[in-house]
Amino acid sequence: MDTVSDPQLPILIVDDSSQYTAVLQKMLSSGFGYENVTWIDSPEEALERLKGDDAPWKLLFVDFNFPGGMSGGRLLQELQFEDLLEGRIAFLITSDPTPENMQEATTAGALGVIAKPFDREALRRQLEKAENLLRTDNMEGF
Repeated sequence: MDTVSDPQLPILIVDDSSQYTAVLQKMLSSGFGYENVTWIDSPEEALERLKGDDAPWKLLFVDFNFPGGMSGGRLLQELQFEDLLEGRIAFLITSDPTPENMQEATTAGALGVIAKPFDREALRRQLEKAENLLRTDNMEGF
C-alpha cells in the first residue's frame, strides 16, 4: 500500500501561478523527498486528465482562484461528484484562507486548506494529517 511518505507518490498541483507552483514543488521535492510531482495550470485540464484511466495522482494540491472559468472549489466538487476523489487526498491552496473558503474546501472533499505563501511546517502538518487518515481509515485503492 502506498503511503503519503512514499517518495514515488504521484502528486498533482493544479495552480495557474508558476511562481507558487515552483515554491510548492521545491518544498515537496527538496523538503519532503517527493520525486513524482506534476503541474497543470488549469482546473478544466486537470478535470479532463483526472477522468482518464491513466491518471496516477494520489495527492492533489488545488488552488482556489483561477481567472475566469472554474474555481478550485468547483473542481473539487466535480471530482467528488464523479467519484474521482476516491483513493485520493486533496488539499485546497489559497492566498485567502477565510472560514468560508475552508468550509467550501472541506465540503467539496478537501482534507484541508494550505495558505499561500507556503509554510513548510503547515505543509508538514497537512501531510501528517493525510498519513493519519490513511492509517485510521485504511483508504481503499490508495
